[in-house]
Amino acid sequence: MKKESRENMKKKKIAASPVPLVALADQSITAEKYRTIRSNIQFAAIDRELNTLVITSSGPDEGKSITAANLAVVFANSGKQVLLVDADLRKPTVALSFQLPHNEGLSNLLSERERIADDYITETHIENLWILPSGPKPPNPSEV
Repeated sequence: MKKESRENMKKKKIAASPVPLVALADQSITAEKYRTIRSNIQFAAIDRELNTLVITSSGPDEGKSITAANLAVVFANSGKQVLLVDADLRKPTVALSFQLPHNEGLSNLLSERERIADDYITETHIENLWILPSGPKPPNPSEV
């Protein structure tokens, strides 16, 4: 049986990791593609300040969360202050991707009027990047 090379082991570790790829492999081709997307978005909004970016699709499991997480990392790495909001109240994954707790978050904020967003926002290990986790799954996510 051949010994697995360190490079192959590293690739497998990155592929199996829940952490956004660009946070683990900043020099990878995929990370460069996300930086290209970031540049294209910035160029498209060159005549105005970009304050909000929504990543969405028509169906489940199409890569919304991983795309949002990776774009958040590349925007934060470029010096932009980024708040990544996990608004998927059915199958939240953003906080888990950054290995952060998700027991409180957006669903609490929307249902508990006495608290403010800052109570739920969590700092990440990446400079300039904060997460607002989805929070606990509400009984009727579509009604929130």
